[in-house]
Amino acid sequence: MARKGNRKVRTGCITCKARKVKCDEGKPSCVRCIKTGRVCDGYLLKIDVRDPVGSRDATTLTLHRPHHVFPGANSSSEGHALQFFCETAGPLMSGTADPYFWTNIVLQFSAFEPAVRHAVISISDLFQQSYYTPESNAKLRFDDQTIALKHYNNAIHGLKDIKSEHKESVVLLVCVLFVCIEFIRGDREAALRHCSHGVEILKTSPQHAWTKQHLLPIFRRLNEFAFFFSDENSDFSDISDLAGPIPTMFSTFSEAQEMLDGIFNHTTRIMRSSRKSHLLPKTASGMFEPQKRIPVFSQYFTDKATISRLLNTWLKLFSEFDPKMTELDALAAKHCKHGADYGLKMYRCFLLTRYECCRIWLNIAFDDPKSGYERSVDNFDRVLKQQSWLESQIPHEGPFSDPVSPPFVFETGFGANLFFLVTTCCNLEMRLELIRLMSIFALPRENLWEKDVLIAAARKIIEVEHGTKFEDLEQSPTAPSYSEETPTEEDEEEDAEADEEETDFGTPEIWAEQGESRNGAGASEEEGAHKSGKVLRRDNLALFGSYLLILNPFMTGKIGS
Repeated sequence: MARKGNRKVRTGCITCKARKVKCDEGKPSCVRCIKTGRVCDGYLLKIDVRDPVGSRDATTLTLHRPHHVFPGANSSSEGHALQFFCETAGPLMSGTADPYFWTNIVLQFSAFEPAVRHAVISISDLFQQSYYTPESNAKLRFDDQTIALKHYNNAIHGLKDIKSEHKESVVLLVCVLFVCIEFIRGDREAALRHCSHGVEILKTSPQHAWTKQHLLPIFRRLNEFAFFFSDENSDFSDISDLAGPIPTMFSTFSEAQEMLDGIFNHTTRIMRSSRKSHLLPKTASGMFEPQKRIPVFSQYFTDKATISRLLNTWLKLFSEFDPKMTELDALAAKHCKHGADYGLKMYRCFLLTRYECCRIWLNIAFDDPKSGYERSVDNFDRVLKQQSWLESQIPHEGPFSDPVSPPFVFETGFGANLFFLVTTCCNLEMRLELIRLMSIFALPRENLWEKDVLIAAARKIIEVEHGTKFEDLEQSPTAPSYSEETPTEEDEEEDAEADEEETDFGTPEIWAEQGESRNGAGASEEEGAHKSGKVLRRDNLALFGSYLLILNPFMTGKIGS
């Protein structure tokens, strides 16, 4: 007897079809998957290939997007750009963060949103030029940006034609892509403008679950970028009120990073308040007035205590989550080839480095630099042990052993965090070891942080503050020694009880300029042969000192006040 029932539904997302449930076919992710906490894997593309003689029979060829076909590509060059983004640029873009946004979300939207597709093509073209440029660690210079700028402009014009039900979410996604374009082009002010506009939209638009899950974490990290690269007096919007409740457990590295990113933003705001309290007012003639003792408001101490409690909570949750990841490390090492488990070790070490960075900044905010450093010696020592252990785990084969680093990543990685530690550390041997680790783990470009500028700036700061030449230090026979054993949970928890006292050792502002005049016009070939980086420090050791670094095949430096 024939089976009765409804016809099998052949449409719907890949996830729902695998589960054999009815799909609501929402784009780009179906609501059913989102509500059940699953990852929607998108939709299959069906192409009907008709019989040449007009037969009523048809053969259906099913292709999976985006690896073999790119809907919306109007030419072979656009298809090539989308393929390059899919296979190379997208997977590399996230750096130390979860790549899902770039490898899945962006590509799904590019299939049916022209503004997203044009922005992706622009990113792909710029990334591809830098990918095959020998001087990949320099600020990117392009012989021809015509294609990239054309699609960039098309993406801007395409924003007004977005017909999506949740238009704000699509605009925010495109805003992230615009920030990425300006990062690659090295336009600091344009990137900051896009960040600011995106944050304002995020704060005023309805909070959809998809936006909160995929876009809010990115804008939280962009807030961090704005803190370091915006002007001293600029007031960037705070989005801490958009954060959800404190989790009771971590199930992924992304969840651990999301909470830590929020704490990191809180800490940078404390540092900004501390730094502003040390700025000397100017007279009408432009001279600095004598330094006065500025009162520290009780709210700062309250904020500091709040951040300390959040750090304690994060470390407790991460300590409970970490053994699960250790098991995954062992499983990956057993069943995967070429050191695939190294990626998990790298994410773990990166998060712990960020945690220690927050602890150190909290110790030195609103306090005497020397006493703040003395309370942080154990934190610096733990960072160095973790980094030395990670160095010993670098595989000899596989993608993580590739000596050719990606020329650009969107997220801030090890480079900037290690630079922060160099500038706040007082111990010369520790500083030298941190610079050595920067040369190993920092990537050529992490958004606007440049590896060569950070290392040159760190060296110059050491020369100024220790009164010696860096070349003499490199030739010294003594060098610090740090254990390469895996850091234990006891080591990590020793710092869980932080002191609750607070002035500012100084967090430098740094940005690079290359071949640009004051009016923003491009320089000639001869003028563009060098690159300069300016480091401004406002602290008790080098109050308002400005280190101007000129980077050529060799580096010279001069100090002005």
